[in-house]
Amino acid sequence: MATTAYRAASYGNPLRTVPSRTPGRFHTGDEESPTQYLCLHPLGPLAELMRNHGLREETQLREVRVRTWAVRVELDDLPEIGFGDAAGLGIEPDELVADDHSACRRLGADLRARVAGVVVPSAALPGTRNVVLFGPRVRSPYLLPPVSAVDVPASITAEGARPPGSLVERVRFRGDPNPELEAWGRSEPFEFEEPVWSVPESRRS
Repeated sequence: MATTAYRAASYGNPLRTVPSRTPGRFHTGDEESPTQYLCLHPLGPLAELMRNHGLREETQLREVRVRTWAVRVELDDLPEIGFGDAAGLGIEPDELVADDHSACRRLGADLRARVAGVVVPSAALPGTRNVVLFGPRVRSPYLLPPVSAVDVPASITAEGARPPGSLVERVRFRGDPNPELEAWGRSEPFEFEEPVWSVPESRRS
C-alpha cells in the first residue's frame, strides 16, 4: 500500500543514490549505501528542522526558507518499531528517540542487512512516525507507477516554505522529555494534537 510521506530538502532531489557522510539517527556516515529519512506527518520535516537547529523563536522561523516534498512510499514490507518492540531488538525504549543516536545507529547497522526500511517514532514530533529507508532511491514522476523497487514517486510541495509559529508548541527539542514515551511508560495512549491554524490578524483582509 502506497502512503504519502514528507521531506524537506533544499536541492533538486529529495532522495539519495550515494551515502551521506553526515551521520544521522540510523546511520554513521560510513555506510556503503545511503539512508533515507521521511516523515509520515506533513509537519514532520519542519519539526525535524526546528529541532536540529534549535529554532524556537518567531524571528528565527521567519528566516527559514526550505523546499518541501511529498513522496509516495510502500509500507507493507517495512516493520514498525515502537517503544514496546525495542527490548526485543537489543535497545531501550527511550533510545529510539534519545538525543544520543548511538543505539539507533547500532540497530540501523543490523537492520539494513535484513530489511528495506523501518517505521519508527518521531523524536521531533511526538505522536507521529518517520520512515527510514535503507539503500538508494531514485525520484520518479509522482503520478506514474514506479518502474522498479528503487523508483519512488515524489513531487515538490512548496518552495521557500517556513514553519508556522504554532508548531513550536508541538516540537520536542533536544533535552526535552518526550511526552509520547512518558505516556507509553504509564500505559496511557498518546495522540498528536494538531497546532492552532488560525490566521494572524495582520494577514486577514
